[in-house]
Amino acid sequence: MIGQNNNPAYYYMEELYIDLKSRYGQAEINLINLETIEVYFSKAKEPVIIQKGSESGYFMVSYPKLTSEHNGIKEEYTTSPKVLFEGLLWILKKVNRDGKVLPEI
Repeated sequence: MIGQNNNPAYYYMEELYIDLKSRYGQAEINLINLETIEVYFSKAKEPVIIQKGSESGYFMVSYPKLTSEHNGIKEEYTTSPKVLFEGLLWILKKVNRDGKVLPEI
């Protein structure tokens, strides 16, 4: 019988999990299953949820975000369906520093 440790997708997410633990040791980082990692930063009200994307090399990332609108600023939890590794690191850096992704000024 083949266990989950023989699944290449598991190793991919497990390697990402280990990488994130080394980058963000102060955060609570959980490998939930073969396709999902949750990252909790102390400044954020909600976690960053990283899922293996439907296309190779991409992630689906859900995260807290502050949006500037014509009638003010709105806090929301958003999902980006096609994020490359560099974009994932950018999102994590922003949420770690500010508790959310802030609008570009």
